[in-house]
Amino acid sequence: MYHKDGNEIFLSQLNAGAKQTVMQVLLKVLYNLGDYEPPVMIDTVMGVLDKESREVILEHYFPDLAHQTILLSTDTEITTEHDFERLQAYVAKTYTLHRDKQNQCTTITEDYFGLQTKEI
Repeated sequence: MYHKDGNEIFLSQLNAGAKQTVMQVLLKVLYNLGDYEPPVMIDTVMGVLDKESREVILEHYFPDLAHQTILLSTDTEITTEHDFERLQAYVAKTYTLHRDKQNQCTTITEDYFGLQTKEI
């Protein structure tokens, strides 16, 4: 990678948020250049991104990433107050995993931390 001034930038020089952004851009490029449409799965989708980067990814990246995109997120990465609403038009299914430490089990509900997906 090169800075706009022509200086080479090494991945090791970037902070965690910038590395995550670079990896997501590479994923998009590989998907666009491929000759098939596999589903794309991303874990910890926005854990280290700043507010501006989060907004760009929510509005311009995830909606057009792939034919099928699976996002594994916490309610702090894609917030229930603002972020989920931006993506909801593109969401077919949501699931929330509820960990019960006392009984050592996990239950699954078809919602996003209490929010229901609107009918398409």
